[in-house]
Amino acid sequence: MANPKTPITELDFDSIKSQLKTYLQTQTQFKDYNFEGSNMSALLDVLAFNSFQNNFYTNMTMNEMFLDSAVLKNSIVSHAKELNYIPRSRKSAKATVRVTITSTEETNSTITIPTYSSFSSNYQGELFTFVTNQTYVARRTAPDTFVADNVEIFEGSILASFQREGFIVDADGVLRVQLTNDEVDTDSIVVFVDAEETDNRNIFAKANTIYGVRPDDKVFYLEPYLDNRYAVYFGKNEFGLQPEEFEDVRVRYRITSGELANGASSFTASFIENATIAVTTLTAAAGGLERESMESIRYFAPKALAVQERAVTTKDYEVLLQQAFPEITAVSAYGGEELDPPQFGRVAISVYLDSETTLISSTLANSYINYLAEKSPLGIEPIFVQSKFLYADIVADIVYSNKLTEKSVSELEALVRSKINDYSETTLEDFNTKLRVSKLSSLIDAIDTGILSTELTVKPIIDWSPQLNVRETPIFRFETELTKPYPFRDANGFSNYKPAVKSTPFDIDGECVYIQDDGLGNLMFIVDDIVKPTIFKPKVGTIDYTNGLITLNTVEVEAFDGSSIKIMVTPKKGSVPAPKGRVFIIRDNDVQVNMILDEKPVSGTTSSSSAIGTLTNNTSSSSGGGGSGY
Repeated sequence: MANPKTPITELDFDSIKSQLKTYLQTQTQFKDYNFEGSNMSALLDVLAFNSFQNNFYTNMTMNEMFLDSAVLKNSIVSHAKELNYIPRSRKSAKATVRVTITSTEETNSTITIPTYSSFSSNYQGELFTFVTNQTYVARRTAPDTFVADNVEIFEGSILASFQREGFIVDADGVLRVQLTNDEVDTDSIVVFVDAEETDNRNIFAKANTIYGVRPDDKVFYLEPYLDNRYAVYFGKNEFGLQPEEFEDVRVRYRITSGELANGASSFTASFIENATIAVTTLTAAAGGLERESMESIRYFAPKALAVQERAVTTKDYEVLLQQAFPEITAVSAYGGEELDPPQFGRVAISVYLDSETTLISSTLANSYINYLAEKSPLGIEPIFVQSKFLYADIVADIVYSNKLTEKSVSELEALVRSKINDYSETTLEDFNTKLRVSKLSSLIDAIDTGILSTELTVKPIIDWSPQLNVRETPIFRFETELTKPYPFRDANGFSNYKPAVKSTPFDIDGECVYIQDDGLGNLMFIVDDIVKPTIFKPKVGTIDYTNGLITLNTVEVEAFDGSSIKIMVTPKKGSVPAPKGRVFIIRDNDVQVNMILDEKPVSGTTSSSSAIGTLTNNTSSSSGGGGSGY
């Protein structure tokens, strides 16, 4: 019998063997036994190995029983299934094209482009197949020319053209059809029961929930299966019509390469005989995705249970959209009462993909809204609002010592710019974010021992792109408190005046001007003259210093340089928040890095700013000489 005082908490091989040896040494018959020099040592190795193997197996088994600790994907998928969460399959890249068909034999006014018409693309040395998922009609535009616009094609091929899949009949009689290919795009699944390929009468539609499904509805459900595969099952005549065992169930779907085809933009086609087909790309292939990762499943499955396919709170809208459309990098949902003018009974949705220049097409926006409309409460209408952006004019004064680093000044500057860009990508570039000046400064200080101190002047920017020669009344919401300057006086001039708002130049009424406030809550147009600027028009708008609200009176812009007019403000606090519905991004061309050599003798790693004079305060500076040149 084991000594109850023998510890049993150790689980590794050597500790188990040591415990067994200690126990045997407490027995009278083995009191002076030499375990190391006898065959008993081999027996102890066997016992220790057996115990260690059992411990390992038991530990792994217990880990796989919980979603948080499971390491096998099949286990994670099984737990997600219990939470009614279907892990995302691969997704086909989608392109939008214009198809021009030239045919001298066609006498009708239209030509039909059949469903699953094939297109080819040679992209990055690999040949990809794209297919349509519906029928399109090309209409005659010239005697021998037919054109179909906005034809959507999806990367992948249709599996074996109406191939029958494997059957699984559970002990309770539930029929399941196991999909044999793990490269399926589940959005493309079509199920036929006792039907020919061209017969649409017995097509079963996919149902995501049992809510509102009647016993005779022709629907099927999807569930995750083993090894990245999926299975189709039916409602057992309670939540949908159940096929009989003798009925022929067939499944058709698209298999895809996922994200490999993203970017394909050149296509060819030859699906019509005796005709020439030209394909013009309207939108390059995008949206292709690999199947959902284990960590993504672990993160989203519990949240899907909390939402339960219902959009009640704004967070529900955001979670549902990101689950259904994984190409979305960030999403913001807020009540219509926060719009200007307010739109009560509506929920505004803005999404951010992967680039500040990306505008969401109306087709894609409608797909987001149609998806949410089915999950919104009665009387609440989701509407799409194009995302806007907030930028930052940054002046970085970097004090460095060439005695404490082996890097050149240009290498240090490159590292500083890279760190600012990394901060933008990892901390910002989302809705409801905040640029924290002190945090960014500390990250720059930690780049290299040669950097002694960092002073940042950060001024948020909103780009304004007015239509030329069109009267409008623009409003700019920064939603942060601004530094209110002392009232402007002509007698003091502009040289030392520190405005709260300033813009890049633009032409109005035949004069090149820029916007500036007067410290009294009014905006002025100032003649853009470096030597002697003068007031062109006073009181052309108002500024709310407390809320960062800038309103211009009716204005008609005649010309401006670049793609936009930049409206820049001076915040009062060191943390700059992104206004509602805007994504915060730092552009490299808005960043000015001033490398300042500390020429004082080195004593430790501490430097005094007296070597360079007094540096600009990082929250209340009026300097307009940032990277954007104003």
